[in-house]
Amino acid sequence: MTNKRFRAAIVGLGQVGLLFDDDKRREGVWTHFTAYERLNNRFDLVAVCELDPEKIKKALKRKNVRAYKNLPTMLERESLDIVSLCTPPQLHAQHAMECAGKVRAIICEKPLGTDLRSCRQAVYRCRKQNTLLAVNYYKRFEGTIEYLKKQLLNKNRLGRITQALGYYSGPFEAVGSHMVDLARYLLGELEVIRAYVSSKEDKSFGALMKNRGRTLFHLIPTGKREDLIFEIDIVGRKGRCRVVNNCGEIQWGYFERSKRYSGYRELTVCPSPRLPKKERFLPLFSEVAGKLSGDKTPFTCDGEEALKTQELISSITNKATHGKSS
Repeated sequence: MTNKRFRAAIVGLGQVGLLFDDDKRREGVWTHFTAYERLNNRFDLVAVCELDPEKIKKALKRKNVRAYKNLPTMLERESLDIVSLCTPPQLHAQHAMECAGKVRAIICEKPLGTDLRSCRQAVYRCRKQNTLLAVNYYKRFEGTIEYLKKQLLNKNRLGRITQALGYYSGPFEAVGSHMVDLARYLLGELEVIRAYVSSKEDKSFGALMKNRGRTLFHLIPTGKREDLIFEIDIVGRKGRCRVVNNCGEIQWGYFERSKRYSGYRELTVCPSPRLPKKERFLPLFSEVAGKLSGDKTPFTCDGEEALKTQELISSITNKATHGKSS
């Protein structure tokens, strides 16, 4: 497998495309621009597409790239391997369809879109045109999530899961979609039992779901995005695990016979594992480069996987607003 450098472009220089880099308190990689810079042994960022001239100026100060104001012109004039879609969610599916067959891979920001029909069309077109579609549900790559899935759930250290809670703050599309995707990733396919609108102002939704093993998952919105809460709480027959601090910390314990009460078991808290510091953005980009180089290992979040999350998102919003699933 050769380490070829792939020609890349970014469509949309907003927060996740470029501007999160202005926040000096953010550690690590938080934008597609920096991801391509950091992985410059695999990628060559050659073009950007953006309407705002100030954002273009900011990009050109960072790197000598060619700038375009519309996607069709860029696709016509550039020979690209990969396009990053960092546009508003309602444009994701349409832009993916425009790129299908004209590039080898698309790295799309989550969610896949806002209209389920268009999302299905985008996945179908990318598959038909042999264009790899990756969706950046980057929380799957958090060290705490990997530990929870591989060391606790896959090894049955929590036992049969009976209940799970997911708390998120902020808009459903931007933040809640991450939690819905993680619930699927950790618990398997889910069915929506009930859903509700928590806040029209914050565009947030809550829901009660269950998986095929009848484990209940509660999706709970907590308020404004600025009051940051993103936590997962999973209870099983053998123990309990919580991922807190926006996936920055994991806490878990196992049940053993109580020393205080006859006939009861209580949780014994285990030391929090010391997990190596890990970038959550870079693994998806590395996976894309690997796939284009012939790597046969399973992909973490391709278009088909993201579409399943999108179908669950659509079911939640439809039940909450119309009382029925999509």
